[in-house]
Amino acid sequence: MKINNNTPALQGLNALHQNTGALNKSLEKLSSGLRINKAADDVAGMAISQKMRTQVQGLKQANNNAMDGISMIQTAEGSLNEVHDMLQRMRELSIQAANGTYGTSDREQIQKEIDHLISEINTTSRNTEFNTMPLLNGGDPITNSGFKMMLVGAISDTDGNGIIDDGEGFVEFATEDLDADGVTGESSSFSGIYDDARLATVKEKAVYKMTPPDSANIIVGSGFTIDGVAFEYYDIDQGPYTGTAVPIELKDSLDQILTEYADSPGFDHFEFDGTDTFTAKEKTSAGNYMIAYDGATPPVNIGIQIGANANQLLEVKLGSLSSRELGLSAPPGTPGYGVAANIEEGIGVDMSQAGLNVTAEDDIHYAIAAIDFAIDKVSATRSSMGAYQNRLEHTVENLGVSEENMTMSLSQIQDTDMAGEMAEYTRTNVLTQSATAMLGKANELPNTILQLIQA
Repeated sequence: MKINNNTPALQGLNALHQNTGALNKSLEKLSSGLRINKAADDVAGMAISQKMRTQVQGLKQANNNAMDGISMIQTAEGSLNEVHDMLQRMRELSIQAANGTYGTSDREQIQKEIDHLISEINTTSRNTEFNTMPLLNGGDPITNSGFKMMLVGAISDTDGNGIIDDGEGFVEFATEDLDADGVTGESSSFSGIYDDARLATVKEKAVYKMTPPDSANIIVGSGFTIDGVAFEYYDIDQGPYTGTAVPIELKDSLDQILTEYADSPGFDHFEFDGTDTFTAKEKTSAGNYMIAYDGATPPVNIGIQIGANANQLLEVKLGSLSSRELGLSAPPGTPGYGVAANIEEGIGVDMSQAGLNVTAEDDIHYAIAAIDFAIDKVSATRSSMGAYQNRLEHTVENLGVSEENMTMSLSQIQDTDMAGEMAEYTRTNVLTQSATAMLGKANELPNTILQLIQA
């Protein structure tokens, strides 16, 4: 028997340390509910679980983002519902003004309500916001470039008859006179430019001629609008185009750009012949819709982050729906519109705008057609917003399912099996108590030496 080294006590102490360490690990896992509390618990599992945790949290936030996007679209669409109501009222008033039982003074009273409705459409477009962000005001205005578009005639798509500008005014021509007048059908070469009248009642298709801006004087950032489409000039030497309009590089051919656009996606109301002539797709006053103006308001793109990773965006394109963009106002004196400014456009927009005119008999029919186009444009915009909303609702559902599945996978790796860990805790707890008791017994062994000494 030896007393300098109590080997049984050392063995008991070692077992106690091991059991106590195992017991502490079980307590940590049971307390946190996590199988991996530090990298030492599972090196590979820790790395995988952190990646999955990143995805789960990203999916959760993306879901919230998508729901915010739905709220934004609902806000914009709700305002457009009011715009639709105002346009319907304007059309009703225009139909009323077209009745021959009303005199000039009666139509002037109708004109007052129409002017206020147009101004209110501008107010709605300007003030519709979500989180202080304008939704229906478009992007930053594009400055004038010197572009012009002028009405030069009208032509029939059936017999070739129509009206052309002979330099002194519009005159009719017949099929048998085509060769003599140098006119050869829809691809006619019209002579003269006459921009002081609108063919609001003709039965043919209106024809317009474009005068491009002087290439030597074009400024980067300037542009124009054709059939509601914004075009903007940029210089490739200064970097790639970053705007939201249809880009035109300073050195590119304008005719080529317009031809490509006319082919796809195409202008809504006019056909481009590849040189400088635009022909209306519809006859009568519908074909005389204000085709173009200098300057533009491009749409604004709002990116909604709908994924857990970078660049997983849904681009929502929202264009301006001011009276100018809808064709309800134009510079004073434009045929079909008033002779003086009477429309409240708003900050950052040309204030000298005149609304549709229903005091002159010919202009009334143009106003009806212009309002029809405005209704169609608002309807198309609302349809687009409805499609965005439906898409985002499906996105929300998909993100919810993805988050659920990813969380389940994360749980398999990271979470503690509470039943199994409780069994382990019970085992190590018993062993710890047993080791403690045996250590006490081992420490009593040297006392037996005293019996030998006493003997």
